[in-house]
Amino acid sequence: MSGAFLHEIIYFYLGRWKGREFLLKNNYTRRQFRKVKNLFDKYGALSIFIIRFWYGMRIIPMVLMGATGFSVGKFIFFNIISLFFWAVIYLSIGYMFGKAAETFFKEAKEYYFIAAGVLLIVISIIFLLPKIKEKFSSNNSI
Repeated sequence: MSGAFLHEIIYFYLGRWKGREFLLKNNYTRRQFRKVKNLFDKYGALSIFIIRFWYGMRIIPMVLMGATGFSVGKFIFFNIISLFFWAVIYLSIGYMFGKAAETFFKEAKEYYFIAAGVLLIVISIIFLLPKIKEKFSSNNSI
């Protein structure tokens, strides 16, 4: 949570400093700017919660919030609350998948070294095969 918060507060302050220039600089950020601006206009501070789970929309909204003069206190308050929910949801999902994988692969521990050895051999063959083919083709051309 602290890493995500630090990342987002940095982009928020960058938005305050040079946000509009940056966001309107190229087509991609201009399109993202419009999407996020519409979201802010529609949902206000609740848009922070929506953005938290919207893939690919983490930097632009933070810069936009800073560029539009979003209140620092309001940003920090809603950002910390949304970060808490984000962390709880993702940690819970990870925990459930981890438990399911542990149950499913319980007996796989016995075969770990065999699987690692087979994987090492396959990777070695993939990397060495082109070199071997090159060597044989250069010897046949003489």
